[in-house]
Amino acid sequence: MLHLILGFYLLALLAGTASLSLTFMIWQRHRKVVIRRYGWFLLALYLLLLSFMAGLYARIMGWEQTEAAQHVRWILQAAGGLSFIFCAPPFYDALLGLKTRTWKRGLFFALDGVTVLAALLNLIVPSLAFTSVLLNAILFALITYGLVLVAANLSNLGERTLRRALVVFFVLSLCFFPLMYIDAAMSYLPFLRVFGFLEGLAEPLYFLALNCLSIAFGLRYLNRPAYSEAGRLTEFFVSRFKITRREREIIGLLLEGASAKDIARRLFISPKTVENHVYNLYQKLGVSNRVQLFRLIRANALE
Repeated sequence: MLHLILGFYLLALLAGTASLSLTFMIWQRHRKVVIRRYGWFLLALYLLLLSFMAGLYARIMGWEQTEAAQHVRWILQAAGGLSFIFCAPPFYDALLGLKTRTWKRGLFFALDGVTVLAALLNLIVPSLAFTSVLLNAILFALITYGLVLVAANLSNLGERTLRRALVVFFVLSLCFFPLMYIDAAMSYLPFLRVFGFLEGLAEPLYFLALNCLSIAFGLRYLNRPAYSEAGRLTEFFVSRFKITRREREIIGLLLEGASAKDIARRLFISPKTVENHVYNLYQKLGVSNRVQLFRLIRANALE
């Protein structure tokens, strides 16, 4: 059974390597903010995957209790967990086209500080189980935060491909998240040992599915030029959606927060004409309101 689980880890590792390589190549080509943050997000998951795999391999080889094996696993797990906690919230915002508020940035910086202190304490006093529990709790809390954020903002996304990808990710995570939590909690919650037959399976299967999906996501959604640069629409966006000169002006004003009356006054056209232009824009872009328009462009902005 352990060798079968190790086989799933190897497949997940290969898929993760391919996903990371693909994301790096796409970022080299397009340099969008969301791609860079996605790359860091994938790297954090990759390090966590390596830590789980290293622990299993040490167990198979009988090295589990050796100091060297424990150090290697701790280093990989700490690097992956801390990286995930640092990079996950900014990635969520970039992917959903959200503007990171100052208070939210401060809150996550504080959480990062607590995490680093807990990691250092765990390194100084390895026997203190509380720190390990705290680190796992923060990690799972951020995963839950991401799922809740996706669910709350799904209807405001203007990109159909992104919506579909996030629905698949949401359902996948919702299925595996309880199993992963049970697996992680078995060591300090003995009553969960009744689920011992699932031990070790949730992580490799989840990472394998996630990395395979991330390859498709990179090719279909990320692998295209930016829609905006320095607050201006790019030529790729204009040509892809067949945006006219007038529509380009109206989008710029909409992004500035101008109302229909303000746009009509500034462009010397009637409010009814503005409404017609906005309706045509929404049809071309596949969005239904201004929020979706903002999210569509902000999520595809250049660095």
